Amino acid sequence: MSKRNLIATIDCGSSNVRCIIFDMDTGEQVSAEARDWYVPQNGDIPGAYDFDGKINWPLVCECSREALSRVDPAEIRAVTATGFRHGIFLLDRTRDEVVYGCFNMDSRTDFTEIQRLGLEKAIFETAGDWPTLHGLPRLMWLKRHDPEAFARVTDVMLISDWVVYKLCRQIAIEPGDASSTLLLDVKTRQWSAKIADALGIPMHILPPVVDAGTVLGTVDEDASRETGFPVGTPVVCGVADTQAGLVGVGAVGLDTSAIVGGTYWLVCHSTDKPVVDPEYRTRLSCHSEKGQWIYEGIGFYHGLIVRWFRDVFGTEEKAFAEAHGLSDYNLLDRLTWSVPAGSYGMQVLMSDVANQQNWRMAAPTFMDWDILDPKKSHKGVFFKAILENACYVASGEYANIRRVLSREDIPGKVLLSGGAAHSDTWCQILSDVLGTKVSTPKEREGTSIGAAIYAAVGIGLYASTAEAVAAIVKPGKEFLPNEANHQVYLREMARWQELYKNGLELLGRGLVRSMWQPESTLTQAQRDDPWKIR
Repeated sequence: MSKRNLIATIDCGSSNVRCIIFDMDTGEQVSAEARDWYVPQNGDIPGAYDFDGKINWPLVCECSREALSRVDPAEIRAVTATGFRHGIFLLDRTRDEVVYGCFNMDSRTDFTEIQRLGLEKAIFETAGDWPTLHGLPRLMWLKRHDPEAFARVTDVMLISDWVVYKLCRQIAIEPGDASSTLLLDVKTRQWSAKIADALGIPMHILPPVVDAGTVLGTVDEDASRETGFPVGTPVVCGVADTQAGLVGVGAVGLDTSAIVGGTYWLVCHSTDKPVVDPEYRTRLSCHSEKGQWIYEGIGFYHGLIVRWFRDVFGTEEKAFAEAHGLSDYNLLDRLTWSVPAGSYGMQVLMSDVANQQNWRMAAPTFMDWDILDPKKSHKGVFFKAILENACYVASGEYANIRRVLSREDIPGKVLLSGGAAHSDTWCQILSDVLGTKVSTPKEREGTSIGAAIYAAVGIGLYASTAEAVAAIVKPGKEFLPNEANHQVYLREMARWQELYKNGLELLGRGLVRSMWQPESTLTQAQRDDPWKIR
């Protein structure tokens, strides 16, 4: 019996780490295991979460050993990693200690020197994004607040690069991940000495930039003993989660539109023309594919909001689902089936459309429901309004991309992956809001299999990502827009945009707390905080 071509992906999410093993001849997932990260909140610094490599690396190892226990380890052809962007992981000269590990939700950023030098627009024009929650302002925080630790730093990387380093003791980064640091020139796809020198970031601490799919080394004896991967297994460079997710759902080639719908919704469109947004609103990142870039809009906390609603208001559905082996989210979806498009006029202010240079979220708000008519104000109405809000944000992000590219045909169709793709209800609402076809892949773990595809190309199982996608990424369902619903949503989205402006006004006056807001956008009224709400 011939051996299978298995590839393992260590997928580092914001809340947990997973080892997922794929059969790269079929694209089928054959084993998976997960562990929650241990990242406690720092009691001394509000919004800070401390990552301890000595505690969290064993969690990676536990996942790997457990996932490998269900397959023949000798069939593993390569191992790779993928993970969230916009955090940073810093090593000292011993390369054994994580001097500073920073997740993407961590609040430790510093804009003082960037603002003093007036570099915000120059950074956007070079690196494709405004310096908010990125590697650069995080480095500046460490440089300003803990100069002793900053002086010890010898290597800067992202979390997937750290995992790869632990497996083979080699450090490198691909352009998709490197883009999230704001130290990469997106047009040349190499580090920007101009930005680094202006802010006192030593160039020697930045890793080599290599192509996605590059084999960096092999699993060494220590890593093999800890993880269970055989000594000598090829280790492939880590890859950015969103970029891997696009490939994993089949969104390859130019002019493809896709949404990776998880905790955050990454609303993407690929291009071969790296045009930076002149209004500084929409992010431009390097795609992990050579010669390609992606425009990205970001819907904040969509997945978390849905989970919050389930945990607080869906306790009955959770209990019933557990007792009968069902999905609690699907039970909540069922409650929306009798609710018309627009949720009887109920509006939700949660996430907003991106405006990178002044990005703030209003206070979480439900508006305009009828307390005298239970038919129009039951649990399903509230839940559907939450789903609609996410789709309004996606529509606004594509409107921004159309503006940058001066094109009205974007998106032609949309591929949706991630947790949101498991909800037929959400998929249909998205199609109705956008007025275009929405499709999902059969394998919803797009990010993990996308990273595995890059690894498969890197070790020669396939000649290109396009060839691999054609062979193993299978289509799932398709959803076509209901024109009557689309017209309702055009009106309701315009109303939502006006309501959101008012929500931001209340925020700016310091009357409410933002769902999310970087310190650099605080108004003087918020800083004064006369109502003592912060």
